[in-house]
Amino acid sequence: MAPTYELLPVLMQWLHVGSVVLMIGGFFFLRVVLLPAAKVLPAPQQAEIIDAAFRRFRVIVWIALITILVSGVYNFIAFLISTGNQTVTDPKLAPDYSMYIVVLGVKFLIVTLIFILGIALTFPYPVYAPIQKRPAPWLNVTLILGLIVIFLSTFLRRMY
Repeated sequence: MAPTYELLPVLMQWLHVGSVVLMIGGFFFLRVVLLPAAKVLPAPQQAEIIDAAFRRFRVIVWIALITILVSGVYNFIAFLISTGNQTVTDPKLAPDYSMYIVVLGVKFLIVTLIFILGIALTFPYPVYAPIQKRPAPWLNVTLILGLIVIFLSTFLRRMY
């Protein structure tokens, strides 16, 4: 008998993963392609092209942040419901989700940092100007954190 799939959970997982890929991929492009390529231009043009790219990327970041948040909450609630629906006759055989929750908590913390950095790198407020004037180190941190989140997500998918 072929497995059946409900469309909403598949759609939400796709939306979640796709949004992460677009956001982290965009940060990767900005750091690894755009910033080095812009160095061949004179300083005023460098600033102009980098500012224009970040302005355009801002829309992607905000859409990704919203979809990651909504789909992540949905996925977490679905996980809680699925673990609550398991019936185990012997309590000693019940799965221990404590490690899962710890890893998920670390992932949530890192995602929060990525959200903060994404906002600081793209939101047009003067308070973020020092970060936006020197984006390279902040993009490095964001990329490293993003790769850690992707690893933790993969790890969590394989736990149960």
